Amino acid sequence: MLLALTGCASSAPTKLPSSELQQGWESAPAAERSASVDAAWWRSFSDPVLDELMVQAERRNLDLRIAEARIREARALRQGARAELFPQINGTAGIGYGRTALANEERISASIGAEASWEADIFGRLRKTANAADADWAATVAERDGVRLSLAAEVAQAYLEYRLYRTQTTIAGANTKAAEETLRIAQARFAQGVSSRLDVERTLSSLSETRARAAQLAELAESSRHRLVLLLATTPAELAAVLPETGALPSANALGVLLTPTEVIGLRPDVRVAEARLLAAISRREAAEALRYPRITLGSMLGLQSGNEASALLSGGSLIWSIGANLLAPLLDFGRIRATIDAADARQEQAYLSYELTARTGLQEVQTALILYTQGEIRRTELTAATDSARKAAALARRQYAEGALSLLEVLDAERTLYALELQAAQATAEVSLRLVRLYQTMGLMPPKQEPA
Repeated sequence: MLLALTGCASSAPTKLPSSELQQGWESAPAAERSASVDAAWWRSFSDPVLDELMVQAERRNLDLRIAEARIREARALRQGARAELFPQINGTAGIGYGRTALANEERISASIGAEASWEADIFGRLRKTANAADADWAATVAERDGVRLSLAAEVAQAYLEYRLYRTQTTIAGANTKAAEETLRIAQARFAQGVSSRLDVERTLSSLSETRARAAQLAELAESSRHRLVLLLATTPAELAAVLPETGALPSANALGVLLTPTEVIGLRPDVRVAEARLLAAISRREAAEALRYPRITLGSMLGLQSGNEASALLSGGSLIWSIGANLLAPLLDFGRIRATIDAADARQEQAYLSYELTARTGLQEVQTALILYTQGEIRRTELTAATDSARKAAALARRQYAEGALSLLEVLDAERTLYALELQAAQATAEVSLRLVRLYQTMGLMPPKQEPA
């Protein structure tokens, strides 16, 4: 795609290092690279709530509605530019009154007719301008698609974060109950004179710390919920009917994404915007070049004229008509056209470099997202194993403390370790899903939306 556009740009570099851009991306076997991914990538999480949130966001989000209005504006401008290629026909009508000085006579004249004019676009100025308007419209559509993609990613992220904080709140509640049980044991041992008041106070401190963390997590969950309210342009009451408080953390298998070929980089809305802007700049540069050449305008007129009375116009008016051509050619403009062409050259070069930068940035973002996802999956696996072991250790510590075989400090340390690992494991699980969403976003995957011509 980069090489094809390079051939269209007269002042842009003649070659892009496409092999360098693709280096390290084509190592997978061809059979594996044929794997496909559903463009509605959120369905891979198999979460009906997330699916419904996406539907409502697509229908109600305000940023998306603004982008749709911009498309309608660009479509109207494109239609106006195309209309310049066709003749313009105007209806005319007039009436006049006068008196001759010598004969002292009153005269009333009237006329009615139609006039047509058309610029013969011999050197393509109007055609190139229309092409530029087409490219501007395509860029606006791609920008809208970028808004859709960002919206889908933001909704998924807010939902995943909400589920994460609700899950961590549940974990905090379970640890609160465990801390309360440890406090009960410490108080019983203190009452029996087996342990000191210090054990009770330490247990109370740990319990209060766990409860404080639970309050903070509930606060974060509410923040994510209200973020969804904004994205969906809804109200908390309406969202509550769709978003239950309880639910598992969604996860998905990213194997298909990892096997997707690098050609999907062309699906990215920002790459498509840069491509359309480049094509528009090329067309405008060619339209500026056409200013060097003559412009030929054809005109004609057909109508009726009455020189006596206005009422006689339709019955006995004289038929009048004319046809002609005008030639406008630049002779001496003191460098105005040359300056216009030079400015168009500079804008074309900017668009070309912006396109290359956008494509390279896209490849870098996809590669980074892949690395982050794979490393996050490793971290999640290890934390899950560590949490299982910590849960067994905490249970053993509580039992041995009740039997007097361990000190309270060892029990509190085991419980704090378990609590921290459970929170980290939930965070890692959510982080894997969040990174997967980011990977989908960097690859530009989004179901297409049909646009009227």
